[in-house]
Amino acid sequence: MNDRHSRRDFMGLTAAGVAGVLAPPWLGEPRGVSSTPSSRGPDADLVVFNAKVYTMDPTAPRAEAFATKEGRFVAVGSSAEMKGLIGKRTQSFDAKQMTIVPGFTDCHNHAGGSTLLYEVLVGNPFEVEFVTIGSIVDKLRAKARATPAGTWVEGYFFDDTKLKDKRPINVHDLDQVSTEHPVVVHHRGGHTSFYNSKALELARITRDTPNPPGGTSLSGTASRAFITKAAIWPRCRTSVRAVTFCTA
Repeated sequence: MNDRHSRRDFMGLTAAGVAGVLAPPWLGEPRGVSSTPSSRGPDADLVVFNAKVYTMDPTAPRAEAFATKEGRFVAVGSSAEMKGLIGKRTQSFDAKQMTIVPGFTDCHNHAGGSTLLYEVLVGNPFEVEFVTIGSIVDKLRAKARATPAGTWVEGYFFDDTKLKDKRPINVHDLDQVSTEHPVVVHHRGGHTSFYNSKALELARITRDTPNPPGGTSLSGTASRAFITKAAIWPRCRTSVRAVTFCTA
């Protein structure tokens, strides 16, 4: 068998076995070899050996090798034992002491529970609701009054397409929230944030700020200041991709 595989090949070969449903018979067996192969034929579909296998089974937490057949683990044990299950159609792989753990499936998600519970929501994340800029300012102003000066005041789930005012929110609007607090309103899309003068002052951003790499700064009255593709954490202090100043 050809054991010359790249790390990418290794990940592809082992994905089905490691992420598959664990077949119970091998769990806890002293030598790790189940009786399952005899009922399905002697040869495994995949054998991985010379590895550091973490089984997550407290009775047999470590192994050197494993075998799979039809997408299920059929044996876990020593390299010598698993090589005994290699047949003409078996894919085999020398892991060369690489670590193998059960597959982790992680979808892309944004866990917004704490935001929904504790932050100022300036838009409705669950259903269509049209709001005014005045209502946004009022919510943020209430938060500012209960927040020590100099502390960030943030609004979440802003949606410019749901404004009754039919104009974008701007720096002057957010200056009405506070001149002692840096204020930021995050767009629900996650790629744009709007700031007040205090926030821009802290970031040392002005109309004369040169174009950042990949960004464009439009000269004019800084009545609308927003940052797109910014590293929001920490806000305004690290790689800003685009800073835009526009006239009203």
